[in-house]
Parts: sequence; structure tokens; C-alpha cells
Amino acid sequence: MSTMYVNKVQELNVGSGVHIPGHVIQFATSSSHGGAFTSTSTSLVATGQTLSVTPKFNNSIIMLYLSASFTSLNNNAAGGTGMKFFKSVAGGSYSVVTSMASSAQTLGFLEYNSNGSSYNHSVGTMMVSDSPATTSAITYQLYFGRLGSSQSASIQRDWGGVHFHAMEIAQ
Repeated sequence: MSTMYVNKVQELNVGSGVHIPGHVIQFATSSSHGGAFTSTSTSLVATGQTLSVTPKFNNSIIMLYLSASFTSLNNNAAGGTGMKFFKSVAGGSYSVVTSMASSAQTLGFLEYNSNGSSYNHSVGTMMVSDSPATTSAITYQLYFGRLGSSQSASIQRDWGGVHFHAMEIAQ
């Protein structure tokens, strides 16, 4: 067994990056504060909360992480907020992130309110991986909708904000 000691690792071709499987190649972040995204739709709708990343390698995995506060208003029944990430590659139309496309996950991640005729406030996080197989620019966007008998669902940017992060992981 050998041990290698180095003082500096430098990329061979400027701009190509250093490729070490399992390591973060790049990190992008987007945050918003003030007001709320609110919907009464049971279908997923775009929030406008986006984050763009251009993968350096075709086989990278993109880890998406979202942290936000959610509110749902019920009227004597259980309900909540459903969320999914969608993506647009090279300016194309939005489609659901592949790892979230299962029909069993119609509304994806869930904030649930079982307190009938009341508001439910919760802080939620969502982490999903995507294997885009491209080096073209990708714009990710959060979509959400009301679940069950909720009268409305909101993502509250004024209570701590919405924080959206993406990490490109080398393979």
C-alpha cells in the first residue's frame, strides 16, 4: 500500500475542472423572502422559484435541496401541500425531475394538515437527486399544489424564506 502526499491539485486543462468521483464539483443557490406563493389548485403549479446549473460532466448527479415554510388552510378535513421539482434543459419546456416521476407520487413531497378548520404551519425540506445526462444549462423549478380538502396551500417566503440549493456530484 502506498501513500501519496500533495500540496496542490491542479486541473490539467484550464476550465475543465478536477474530476474526483463522489465529490462536489459545483454548488448553486437561490433564495427568496417576503410574501407567499399561494394556490387553490389540486394540480401542480409553478412557483417561479428557480435555480440554474450547467453540469460540467455528462454523467454527474445533481442533488437538489429545498428548505421552506409551508401553510395549508383546511375546512373541517385533512389536507396539505404537495411539491415536486421540475426542470427545463437548454430552455426547453418543463418536465418533472426523473426521480420524482413515479405515478405513485402524484404530488411528490407532502406537508400534511390534519387539524380541520385551521391553518397548519410547518417547516419542510426536500432533497432529490437528478441524473440529467447533459452538459447543457438546466433550470430547476419548484411546483406545488393543494392536497385533499385544503382550501389553499402556501409556501411562505416571509417566514424564513425559501432556500433552494443544487450540487453537482462527480461520478
